Amino acid sequence: MRTTAFLLTATVALSACSLAPTVPPKAIYDLGPAPAATSTGGALAWRIADVTAPPQLSGEGIAYRLAFQQAQRLEHYRDSLWAAPPAALLTQRLREQLAGAPGCAGKPAALLTVNLDEFEQVFSSPASSQVVLRLHATLWPAGTANTPLQQHWRLERPAASPDAPGAVRALAQTVDDWLPQLAAWLTSGACQR
Repeated sequence: MRTTAFLLTATVALSACSLAPTVPPKAIYDLGPAPAATSTGGALAWRIADVTAPPQLSGEGIAYRLAFQQAQRLEHYRDSLWAAPPAALLTQRLREQLAGAPGCAGKPAALLTVNLDEFEQVFSSPASSQVVLRLHATLWPAGTANTPLQQHWRLERPAASPDAPGAVRALAQTVDDWLPQLAAWLTSGACQR
């Protein structure tokens, strides 16, 4: 009798486990492999501070905005996350890409600070979206004689699909499109002074 009761209890318990809803694992994304950086083997040209971002970009959520419905509301995908906050991913990519950049002859390394202002997917309709990367950089020359230089960028790129994977691919490509623009600005801004 005890064995039958035990088997009945075990069967009920096991069947209850199989009926419990399962939570699908979250998809974790980063910016993917970095483009090949050209290294000069020389001294470090820039000191790169950690990228900063406003509170809405401080978590790992992949942000999107339904501009056709409520443009003032920022949402995050439920089942998809960045591997780290976007500012940390951008800091890593900057350091990878600018580590071997040529410096300015006879000038000490300047400090580069970058603030990430916008990093999201914007939907103009349920099936159409683009990503927006908005940031600004400040170059602080070594010493106090020179004033800092500042530059603002806003880049947009259509997302191939209206979902988190589409946002991630487009944002990663937009970051990689921006890096040569940043490098050109650094070279022209710092070395011309």
